[in-house]
Amino acid sequence: MKAARAKVDHRTRVGRQRSARTEGRIIEAALRVFAERGPDAPVIDDFVRAAGVARGTFYNHFESVEELLHATSAWTTRHVLERIAQAMDDIESPTVRLGVGLRLFFAQAQRDPVWSRFVARVWKVGGLELPVHDLEVGLRLGHFRVPGRDAARDLLLGGAREALRRIGEGQAPPSFGDQMAELCLQALRADQRRIVAALAQSLPDVPERTRTR
Repeated sequence: MKAARAKVDHRTRVGRQRSARTEGRIIEAALRVFAERGPDAPVIDDFVRAAGVARGTFYNHFESVEELLHATSAWTTRHVLERIAQAMDDIESPTVRLGVGLRLFFAQAQRDPVWSRFVARVWKVGGLELPVHDLEVGLRLGHFRVPGRDAARDLLLGGAREALRRIGEGQAPPSFGDQMAELCLQALRADQRRIVAALAQSLPDVPERTRTR
């Protein structure tokens, strides 16, 4: 009886591992497809071809392109954003935190152009709470002096999105991320000493995006 149960458990475990690898394969392919074509143009057959799986296999894991889009967004950004948050644990100043976080975000984009194009074109990612939180704290403490909260938020996120597009298309020099971070803080009218501190901060290593295959 025990041997039979162990055999069943082994098969179940192997089946789950195989299923997870297949799902990861589809998501990895979806990252490339969405990065090149955006969130609305692709159809299911595009992902089936890119992943090299059968249409029925696709439906075993995802019911629609929209569901795949959300899964890809969560998978492709979660690791990077968690590592950025951890890297800034010891930074208290919201100005310095925002500046360092932007620099780390753009550094990741330089390392992974496909990821950069995906995030730029598919702005359905979680984790934007981090820069928005630092912006809110900075406004509350008077570190940022802007005429409107919503305008400041849109300027920050809109500028980041356009920067990611440029980086992803290979149109930005290595120093571009630091330049963008400095300009964002200047636009928020942060104290110059805090801006210098954010730019002078050594950036910790953020591991590359975890591959699924």
